[in-house]
Amino acid sequence: MARRDFARNENGGIALISAVAMSALLGTTALAVDLGSVFLQTRRLQGTADLAALAAARDLDNAQAAALATARANGWDGPLSVTVEKGRYAADQAVQSRFQSGAADPDAVRVRIESQTPLHFGKALTGKDGVSIARQATAARADLASFSIGTRLAALDGGLANALLSGLTGSSVSLSVMDYDALADADVDLFDYMDALKTELNLTAATYDEVLDAKLTTGRALKALSRALADKGQTRASQAARTLASAAGDRTPAQMTRLFDPGPYGAQGRVLGGSGAKVQLDALNLSKAVLELSNGARQVQLDLGAAVPGVANLTAWLAIGEPPNNAPWMAITSSRDVIVRTAQTRLYLEAKVGGSGLLAPAQVKLPILVEAASGAARLKSMSCATDEAALEVAPGLGSLMIGEVDTAKLDDFKTPLTPAPATIAKAPLFTVTGKASASLGGQAWQTVRFRQDEVRGRVVKTVSTRDLAQATVSTLLGELALDATVPALGLNLGLGESALTGAVASLLTPLARPLDDVLNSLTGLVGVRLGQADVRMNGLRCRDAALVA
Repeated sequence: MARRDFARNENGGIALISAVAMSALLGTTALAVDLGSVFLQTRRLQGTADLAALAAARDLDNAQAAALATARANGWDGPLSVTVEKGRYAADQAVQSRFQSGAADPDAVRVRIESQTPLHFGKALTGKDGVSIARQATAARADLASFSIGTRLAALDGGLANALLSGLTGSSVSLSVMDYDALADADVDLFDYMDALKTELNLTAATYDEVLDAKLTTGRALKALSRALADKGQTRASQAARTLASAAGDRTPAQMTRLFDPGPYGAQGRVLGGSGAKVQLDALNLSKAVLELSNGARQVQLDLGAAVPGVANLTAWLAIGEPPNNAPWMAITSSRDVIVRTAQTRLYLEAKVGGSGLLAPAQVKLPILVEAASGAARLKSMSCATDEAALEVAPGLGSLMIGEVDTAKLDDFKTPLTPAPATIAKAPLFTVTGKASASLGGQAWQTVRFRQDEVRGRVVKTVSTRDLAQATVSTLLGELALDATVPALGLNLGLGESALTGAVASLLTPLARPLDDVLNSLTGLVGVRLGQADVRMNGLRCRDAALVA
């Protein structure tokens, strides 16, 4: 065949192209197999690094040995080089600065693992049996304490509780003492409750911060509590919470971010860690906190009728302020900078008394003002070696006064109240006035320690100001300076010089102890008993670690 004919001959072209294409395909397939193998082994090595970092963070004293043992136990074929750096982790820093290697008092580790993965087809091209791969992971200890502040109720007065919660909900609440006891005895886990909030709000994939930020009414917040209690078999407490939810309705927004500080859990949508991650809250205090921190009216008037022996009528005005700096009621933290606080509170009582003898024609009343500043608690220390933690607690400053105030200004906490002398007894022929005050002293921090068994046992501890005994109605009446005026005679009779002032003193003295009980019950329901702060450690999580960026 002539050369020109051979050049024009196309027979066998497909075979030639196929041979070239098959060679390229086989080469590409071999490369893909090797790349896939390297990628798979790199993923496996990352998992090994993650597990090694978690083990090292849980045992910082033996971090290198813990990481190496975990890496070897993970079934890796081939050599392993494990390097462990200890340091501190700060989540609020830029990503590249969050892990501070070599820092004092380490709470985190960074683990780097190096190894090799074999090449199957690439050996022919590279002349090497394998390639080097390396992965690293950072894990931080999650040693956390959760704690809350309020007031423990030794005994519940159903009438006072119903009156207060009716005022807070804007509707009628009628629960029995057994209902309140059921709420007080029932614990609900914080994360179970927030999961119930997710269900109530139809937020299936939200983080806990997003749940707390969501628009929610007090009624729906209490419905979620009822659901969480029912899921744990707390039937009576669940029914009581649902009753409160119905009374609250959907009139008032609930301010959940002012209630909880979930700390490092806020960015999560699910909490792992078993019982170590439990944060237990009692349902009664949680119910009251939801209502008290809502956006509704901050002042409640309670007509307590003849709740005190010897008193014809008793009226109370209760004004609840916001905690300073939006401090939460409950927090989860490892930091001493996080402070939980009670709300600033004012309580004004007006007791009307029937007169007799000289006072028979008089209208007799005793107005008492209670001012309680915020109590506060913060984490002082935490020892996972001994499974205990300590809180620093400062009971709020406070004062009791006998005097008259403008009740319309009770909820204006930016303006100090200056009580005027009270008109205690008034009749056509005479007037008896008086004024007295008793204050609680400095707001010093006091240390309270909790062991892990006390955390699990729901122990509540009380801290009192050093001069708590001064703040009683009895003391106040002992300091009451009375002044009687008889206009018809133009006389001003000094303290102790008149039968009128003596009669008033004799009439008021028996009221001291029962009025003390009323004051303690009402302020206790709000969680701000004068001169005292009750704290509870809701959870103590030790030696757990989490992977961090």
